[in-house]
Amino acid sequence: MKTIIVNVPDKQTDEVKNFFDKLHLRSRILTDEDFEDKVLAGMINEGMQTEDVPMEKVFEYLRKNGVDC
Repeated sequence: MKTIIVNVPDKQTDEVKNFFDKLHLRSRILTDEDFEDKVLAGMINEGMQTEDVPMEKVFEYLRKNGVDC
């Protein structure tokens, strides 16, 4: 199975969801916060698999999203 992430304007969310339903495709709506959490978790997992964790990359992402560090 493959995953495709599509950014859809709020006004068109229902139309796109109905389109996927007609094609019998499973879809799920993620909030921006959910998506950011998923990206950060992926970065943490990537760092856990190596000896060198790029801390500056994590801090940069956190600063971009309003976390003071």
